[in-house]
Amino acid sequence: MPTVEFLDAGKKVECGQYANLRKTALLHGVPVYKGIHNLPFPIGNCGGNGLCGTCMVEIVEGLENVTPKTMREQYNLKLKGKPANYRLSCQCQVLGDIVCITALALDDAPVAPART
Repeated sequence: MPTVEFLDAGKKVECGQYANLRKTALLHGVPVYKGIHNLPFPIGNCGGNGLCGTCMVEIVEGLENVTPKTMREQYNLKLKGKPANYRLSCQCQVLGDIVCITALALDDAPVAPART
């Protein structure tokens, strides 16, 4: 089973292959959104439809272990100008082990690896 390590949350969790990264995070109590974006559609976020860009993550390790960028990611304005390892968690399916940082910590200082 693939493992997903959320550096900013200090959690390392197992998930099924092809599991949605956003759903995996929320299922294990890892916050994906920050600020007003924690509120449900239509106020805060799009509910995992790849439209708002607020569930952005940085894949630190294992970028090859997620599905390729979807059309929604390719045309999302929040991802414009970001490195290729910035993805929308709602559009990523996990194929193997990855290490990521959620939107909560992307603007903060570097995050230390989680302890298992």
